[in-house]
Amino acid sequence: MKKKLKIAFIINFSHERWLGGSNYYLNIFKAIRLHTNHSIKIFTGINKTKLNPGFIDYEVIYLKSLNPKLKMNIFTNYIRIFTLMFFKRDFILEKILKKYNIDVLSHSFPLGLNSNIKSLYWIPDLQELFLKDNFSLKKRLKRWIDNYIAISNSSGILFSSKTMRNIFNKLYQKSKKKSHVLKFINYLPENKPKGNLTKNLKNFFLISNQFWIHKNYEVVLNALIELKKKKLSPLIISTGTKHEYRSSTYYSSLLSKIKNNRLINFKILGKISRNEQLNLILNAKYLINPSKFEGWNTAIEEAKSLKTPVIASNLNVHREQLGKNADYFDPNKFKYLSNIIKDKMNIKEKKTKKNYKKLLKTNRKKFKLFAHQYNKILNNL
Repeated sequence: MKKKLKIAFIINFSHERWLGGSNYYLNIFKAIRLHTNHSIKIFTGINKTKLNPGFIDYEVIYLKSLNPKLKMNIFTNYIRIFTLMFFKRDFILEKILKKYNIDVLSHSFPLGLNSNIKSLYWIPDLQELFLKDNFSLKKRLKRWIDNYIAISNSSGILFSSKTMRNIFNKLYQKSKKKSHVLKFINYLPENKPKGNLTKNLKNFFLISNQFWIHKNYEVVLNALIELKKKKLSPLIISTGTKHEYRSSTYYSSLLSKIKNNRLINFKILGKISRNEQLNLILNAKYLINPSKFEGWNTAIEEAKSLKTPVIASNLNVHREQLGKNADYFDPNKFKYLSNIIKDKMNIKEKKTKKNYKKLLKTNRKKFKLFAHQYNKILNNL
C-alpha cells in the first residue's frame, strides 16, 4: 500500500471529555500532514464545536449516520455489527466512506476484513481487565465484545506501548501478527509556551491528568496528609477536566477529602489552555503521575520533551516510557510517595535555564520518526 492514501478518522467524543485522546489525534494529524503525502478526512456525528479546536485546520465532515443521539442510528448500528460479524464487512459505513475515496480507516472501529477499505484499530488500554471495580459488569462486557469484534475484523491492531501489545499478544495469540506499536510523541509549539498561571507559582509539583478513577488522585492526597503531620506543605497543582463518566461522585469525594483535611496546598486549576498546560509542565519542579493503569501517558511524554523530571507510579508502561529517568512508587502506598516528595522538597537543585530551541530541535527529530513509523504501519496493512 505504498501510495498516496486518503485516511479517514471517526471522532465521536468531545475534546473536554478526553483531553489526552483529543491531543493524541491532533498529533497524528500533524504527523501525517508534515511528514507524509497522505491526506486526512475527519468524520464525526457530534457538533463540530465540541471537537478539539485544533481540528479546524483539517477537513471535518459531519455525518448524520454517526450521530449517537439519533434513535434511527441505534437500529442501524445493530445491522452494522450483524454484517460485520457474519459477512466480515460493514456495508453501510463502507458505502459512505467510498464516496470520499477513502483507502484506510485509522484508529476507529473496523469495516471488516472483506471490505475494500483497510482498517487500523487502536486500543488505548485494557484497564477493564485489571481494574474491574472501576467498571460495571455491563461496561466491562461492552468493552470486551467491542474489542473482540474489532480485533477479528481489522487489518491491523495498534498500541501505544510494547507493554500493552505484550498483554494483547498473550490474550489474542491468533491476532498477534497484526499487532503494531506506535509510541506517541507530542508536537511542541514553535514558540516557547507562556502563560499567566506560573507568575505566582514557585517550586510546585504538577499533576496533569483528568479526574478519572484510575488516575489515582487519592494516593497524592493521602501523601499530603502524611506530610502535613510532619508540618510540610508542598504545593501541588492539578489540571484536567472534572467529569468522570464512570462515577458521578468521584470528583466531589476528592473535594471533600481536600476540605476535611484542610489541604490548602493542593490547587485545582481544572481545564486550561494547551499553552498554559505546557507552560506549567515546563516550569514544574516535578511532574507526578500516580495512575494505577495507563496505555501510554501523554503528560509524561510532554514532560520528557520539556526536560521536566517525573515522579511516577511503578507501572511497566511508565518504566517503558521513562526508564531510569524517574522516581517510582507503589500506587497503593502513599507513604512511599510522601517520602519521595519530602526528599525532592529538600533538594536545592541548580536552576539551569532550559534552551527551548534545543528542546524543539530534538522534539522535531523524534516527531519525524513517529510519523515515519506510522507510515510504515500503514504500508504493511
